Amino acid sequence: MIRFASAALTRMALAWGSVAALACAALAMPAPAAAADNLPVVRFQDYPGSGNLQIRVARTKGWCQAAGIVCELKPIPAAPLGLQALIGGSIDVAQTPIEVVAAAVARGGKLKTVVGSAVTNIFQIDAANTLKLPHEKEGYPAVMQDFKGQKVGVVSRGSATEAFFRFLMQQAGQDPDSVTYVAVGAPMTAFAAVRAGQVPVAVSWEPLGTMCDLTQMCRVVFRGATAEQPALLTQMYGAGTGLVMTDEEIAAHPEIAHAVVKISQQAAAFINDRANEAEVLKISAAYSAFDIPHGDEIAKRTLDLGLETNTFEPIVKRSAVAATLQYLKDTGQLTKLPAVDDIVWKDAPDK
Repeated sequence: MIRFASAALTRMALAWGSVAALACAALAMPAPAAAADNLPVVRFQDYPGSGNLQIRVARTKGWCQAAGIVCELKPIPAAPLGLQALIGGSIDVAQTPIEVVAAAVARGGKLKTVVGSAVTNIFQIDAANTLKLPHEKEGYPAVMQDFKGQKVGVVSRGSATEAFFRFLMQQAGQDPDSVTYVAVGAPMTAFAAVRAGQVPVAVSWEPLGTMCDLTQMCRVVFRGATAEQPALLTQMYGAGTGLVMTDEEIAAHPEIAHAVVKISQQAAAFINDRANEAEVLKISAAYSAFDIPHGDEIAKRTLDLGLETNTFEPIVKRSAVAATLQYLKDTGQLTKLPAVDDIVWKDAPDK
């Protein structure tokens, strides 16, 4: 349930590592521009790394209060865990890929994506430099055969990263179960797993690819945001990851859903203006700094890649959602598909 703020707002922090470690750092999170009494407190899921960038910016710039809400961010490093927290009532807005929302709705969940957050495909396949891939120069789909028999790191079992890799394997004519899937967490812990040799391959998102490039310990083998095939993947651009609320909360507080859309649009316009790049990086670092070698360069490259691929668009493109549902059907992830309107809020912006 959405709560109402007192003058002493709870301050949550973002840090790298486990959920428990993140929770212990709760007092470190930057405060919003101004505290406000008697406004509804809306608790958003955040991730390590660039995380929920639009809400970080909106919170810091004071746009949440201006829209009539108080934004809090809670670190939850995987989409399925975020939906569990949303359904369980410990957060009010999850940040979740459309395919994970669709799967939850197909199982009876009453959820809607209200606005886009990272609408291109953010996932990538990264491989340790010690791993030889004979077909790598041929690119996709040929390279997928080289992963057979390998351990492949995913955020968590059943996560969108595992579904993504399975899809790529299937579309390439390979058996998705010819690899062993290992839960390695979000990009930082995934990088540590690759570096330590626990897995030679990880399916993750930025900044992992940038970290690979700068440390030369691993390399990006496939990047979803710029891939030209499989064809269905390109049709899914425009739906990607969005901000999700329960039907119950939308019905009870439609003004809050509209506020979430408004602040996302304001923040996206700010983020996409290259003149604001330095400030956006500063804001994001206040929540989750890249406190590692080359940290500033990693943060900048990660943001640049997002801008170059039009990731930060506050839309939920219905045709892309339909393509995603087709993807779920083709890969056998869902046998009974929800309708587009079952997973997208009627007032979610389409363009």
